[in-house]
Amino acid sequence: MRIVYCIERITGTGGLQHILIDKMNYLADHTCHEIILMTVWHNEKPLAYPLSNNVRRVELNVPKHLYPMAMHRFNSMMKKLNPEVCIVFRAVGAFLASFTSWKGRIIYESHQPLETMNHRWVYPLMMNKIDTAVCLTHGDARNFPKVKHVEVIPNFTEIKADRLPDYSAKNVVFVGRDCPEKDIPRLHRIWDEIQKTHPDWKLSIHHNTKDIVKAYLEGSILVMTSKAEGFPLVLIEAMSCGLPCIAFNCPYGPSEIIEDGKTGYLIPYDDDNAFIDKLSALMDNPEERERMGKEGQNCAKRFNKSEIMNKFLRVFGGQRVKVKCQRSEVRG
Repeated sequence: MRIVYCIERITGTGGLQHILIDKMNYLADHTCHEIILMTVWHNEKPLAYPLSNNVRRVELNVPKHLYPMAMHRFNSMMKKLNPEVCIVFRAVGAFLASFTSWKGRIIYESHQPLETMNHRWVYPLMMNKIDTAVCLTHGDARNFPKVKHVEVIPNFTEIKADRLPDYSAKNVVFVGRDCPEKDIPRLHRIWDEIQKTHPDWKLSIHHNTKDIVKAYLEGSILVMTSKAEGFPLVLIEAMSCGLPCIAFNCPYGPSEIIEDGKTGYLIPYDDDNAFIDKLSALMDNPEERERMGKEGQNCAKRFNKSEIMNKFLRVFGGQRVKVKCQRSEVRG
């Protein structure tokens, strides 16, 4: 099966770029499917993450925002490649899916709640054209009522730690981009209150750390103050490393990862005082931190790569194989 992943560009360092490259690498290296990465906008920056040599790249090289040219080049390339499946993302993908003349099977992969997306006018048009929407959470899946098939498949993590954290460490960890959605100013306001009763504790903020496992293992608690999430990978990464997590119950994702009172705490979004109370209580109880951390590490096993990717293979209609197949030669 020939599968095209079409995205506007993939040179950033965000979670979508990382997880998408990981998915393509897995499919290209472990199945007989032919995987093609198609990028729309012209971009001379190198990829931030390593791409398998078994993934073919096709660049449409469209100047940004020239949508008619993007549609023309997309249609021409899809006719030439003739794939069985095309997976699209974000507003550019929704636009191409809505107006393309190509008649093949299109899957929209949602990594961000629709209410936070740009160009929201295009998504209702897309829903009548695509075959399947794949969402990270059940909450986001409810945003696609007109799509024929909707699947919920979360992201996976390959993060593994060779030891548990030091649960006696007086260090709270935040990992994430410095952007409005993460609401770091709110985290600072909460921490100012925490410091009044726990002056010997430290808050470690990591935006672009290269050794993510080391960052998690520096602390004994992970906090997240996001306003909205598509699927907070940081939570399952932290849980995989044995950290209890505290997060506001924002849309979407935290409630489908954290088991409240078992692997951490879900806080009502408008209640800073509840966040402060739960964080303070956990800071005062190293035994509870260890109990929750170990529970979280066990629960995070459901997000392993092979299990998640086999769900995608079932959506595509393919099966995982151990032997590589002979690939046909079609060049874009």
